Amino acid sequence: MPSPDRAPNVSSLVERDGFAVVRAQLSAKIIDELRALGASLAASSAPQSRQVLYTHEAPTTPRPALGRLMDQWLNVHRRSAPDSSRGAIEALRPAMTSWLGCDGVLFQDVWMEKRSSHDIFPWHQDFPFWPVDRPAGLIVWAPLDPVDAHNGGLHLARNSHLDGCGPPIDLHSGLSQWSDRKIEFSPGDFQIECPALSPGDAVIFHPLTWHMSPPNRSGRRRRAWASSWLHRDTRWAIDRAPRHPIAGVVEDGALVREGGR
Repeated sequence: MPSPDRAPNVSSLVERDGFAVVRAQLSAKIIDELRALGASLAASSAPQSRQVLYTHEAPTTPRPALGRLMDQWLNVHRRSAPDSSRGAIEALRPAMTSWLGCDGVLFQDVWMEKRSSHDIFPWHQDFPFWPVDRPAGLIVWAPLDPVDAHNGGLHLARNSHLDGCGPPIDLHSGLSQWSDRKIEFSPGDFQIECPALSPGDAVIFHPLTWHMSPPNRSGRRRRAWASSWLHRDTRWAIDRAPRHPIAGVVEDGALVREGGR
């Protein structure tokens, strides 16, 4: 793990560009644990994530399952240790404290794999899907395999977070979920980057940064683990995403706490 003296100034880079790349953020031991977690999930009867993309309104027409876009298991940190991502989360906590300037609150995490059968994951922001009152946080996207533009690597639009919050995106079509609000984001207006990453590296990005991943046509695996962290002063705002799974179990206006507490 990079020492604080040698680590890039993640907070400044994210504020300026919308994202930062940190090399060797997670140890080989943590990467091995996350790979083993994925193998355990695939071999078990643990259900993959349900359709959780429509957090505002139910779609008016039948939509494909989330499995069309990726294999995904949401909130794997809630599984029984050691069959969980808790080791990775605890390894990240010191860095998150530094990057956020406070004790960060884990909002959610996800284990995912993009196979050759999966479709494009279109341009979107994460924050429009969250029932919280502010985009004060960071997402950490960590590959478990070498990743580049050819095997579904993460593409990010530099400075796109500065344009504010757009509508929630229908991730099966790439269109706005709101008929009365168009998508003002155009990737041609931004510098697009797809960092080549090794296992242990991480991309840290702003909840308003537009990002996407193309299909994996390489014949190589593309496994990844991502975690979303919030500033400790963030509060639940249910009306922002009333159909989010956690909206029914938290108190509107209360401070966000880990595990929905």
